Amino acid sequence: MDNKNKEIAGKIFKEVKSLLASAHKYNKENGFGNMMDGWRRKRQQVDISIWDNTTWENGTRQVRSYTIKVEDKEIAKVLTHYDASEVFSELRSLLNELKKTRGWSGLNFMSERVKLASCSWSGYEVSIIPKVCLANPICSEYKSLMNYINKYGTNGLYPVHLGTYELFSAAMGGKRGQLWDEYGERIFLDNKPKKCARILEELRKARGSKDKMECKRGEENYIDEMERKYSEYHEVECEGEKRKYLAITIKTPQGKVKYQTKIY
Repeated sequence: MDNKNKEIAGKIFKEVKSLLASAHKYNKENGFGNMMDGWRRKRQQVDISIWDNTTWENGTRQVRSYTIKVEDKEIAKVLTHYDASEVFSELRSLLNELKKTRGWSGLNFMSERVKLASCSWSGYEVSIIPKVCLANPICSEYKSLMNYINKYGTNGLYPVHLGTYELFSAAMGGKRGQLWDEYGERIFLDNKPKKCARILEELRKARGSKDKMECKRGEENYIDEMERKYSEYHEVECEGEKRKYLAITIKTPQGKVKYQTKIY
């Protein structure tokens, strides 16, 4: 790996860590430990983005570089999509190491493939880390729910292997009935003890010893149908949620559906 790309990854890592640590300290000092504390709480989440720097010469698009930002702050420019890929690969390694240290067990992030412009019309696909979160410690109720799902749930012929900080919801905005802007702090099921306890109670009540519990991961940008239609018709802004969920269906040995839900 290019040493310059390692250096850039280090700068991004330092900025992300500083912002998360500052937000966590503020929330702790002011008693805003719950993600539901709303506007009073500082967001323990950092957004990372990458932008194309293009010009047009004689009708041909020229990509000069790619700018990487943490929140709205420009950290560095890289020349090629290979450089961008190396930077985020190194950043993943740094974040994984940080997660092992005391006080950072709630650190979590998900990779996402984004398309970058190129001199041709096809473009490039690069795996980046768009959001880094520092969630609260996992509640015991989530651990119980996770263990139950992993014990009895299946995904086709395979075990579910549900892990931590996988399922969440976050506020989204948009216009004309379409959502595109995830702006809210991700609220993880891992930090919802009452909801986890309720879901586990429902699963235990619904599932018989011979029943099959099918589980399937999914993602959706949810918007209430009435709001979607209103926003679409009047061409105004709309609100909704981004959800990473687990769809659970309990069936009898004969295939009759006894229970269905989405958890997030």
